[in-house]
Amino acid sequence: MQGFLRRIRWLTSGRDCDPNSAFDWISGRVGSRQNPDGMRSLLHAAVALVLACALLDLFLLWRHDWVQWELFSFLHLAWVTAFTVGTVLNVGFLETIDGRQLHRLGGPNVLTLARAFLIPPLVYLMAMHDYRTAFLFYALVIGTDVVDGWWARRYHLRSKLGIVLDPVTDLFFHLAVFLSMALVGILGRWALALILIRSGLLLGGTALLYFWKGRVRIQPTPLGKSTGFLLSVATTLLLILVAFQPPQGQAAIEVLRKLVTILLGISVVHAVAIGVINLGWGSASVRGQRVAPGSAPRSGGDAGDLPGGAHMPGGDAGDLPGGARGDRQ
Repeated sequence: MQGFLRRIRWLTSGRDCDPNSAFDWISGRVGSRQNPDGMRSLLHAAVALVLACALLDLFLLWRHDWVQWELFSFLHLAWVTAFTVGTVLNVGFLETIDGRQLHRLGGPNVLTLARAFLIPPLVYLMAMHDYRTAFLFYALVIGTDVVDGWWARRYHLRSKLGIVLDPVTDLFFHLAVFLSMALVGILGRWALALILIRSGLLLGGTALLYFWKGRVRIQPTPLGKSTGFLLSVATTLLLILVAFQPPQGQAAIEVLRKLVTILLGISVVHAVAIGVINLGWGSASVRGQRVAPGSAPRSGGDAGDLPGGAHMPGGDAGDLPGGARGDRQ
């Protein structure tokens, strides 16, 4: 029985996985560490991406006769600003896994930032029922999700900032995709309810661990990775069928809708299991304690693993968005 429970714990929380893929996101260090070169690199990348997004927005609005341009422009600017500020607060984590400070954001992190900035245009295309262009955007975003992970692993560019940034981006990306798909009728009410529950568990659970235990361990899990991969494949096929409407495609659409709903249900159960493991088995010695900037967490238990399941959030136990890989950048 104990062996069976250990296997379940490994499947859902990622314990005993590659330690180089895990990272403790410590509350006392957010916003408290200085990295001037890294900050400049981040701001330069953000400005370049904002200019690229502005050109993209102009093209999309022109293509759709400037429908709702005020709302879209405001929301896109607000989202980019908020995400950039959140990244700036964590720029102190722009260092290697062993603690060596990095002076440049790095290509993988720039791709992750670009993926986050592309979320509002994708939602706008869904709202405009421009499913073909939305599919192309979705494929582009998923492509960056694959490339940044490969790039970081292949050229040894993994950073603590990337380990945080990747699953958080995937979480919001998948939330936006599934929410917009449900609101335009591609997915049903059950999928809408599950994605809201899942996102609430991930965000609420992360906040609880962050403020209560003082740290959150971001770490990939086998179940999170596999669920995220299947969700990405099913969503891609569903968008292709909806966009191009092949003959006899309606039956396949119904099957994929049910599959996405089932996978979202599994990710909800996964998030609950991670919460039970971390809140029930975590050490009481770190509960309610904040970690001083630059200091190591007190011994006496595991860090709270980030509950989740992409990107996804991206961005579980670090795979926030239905399978976000916590070993990136």
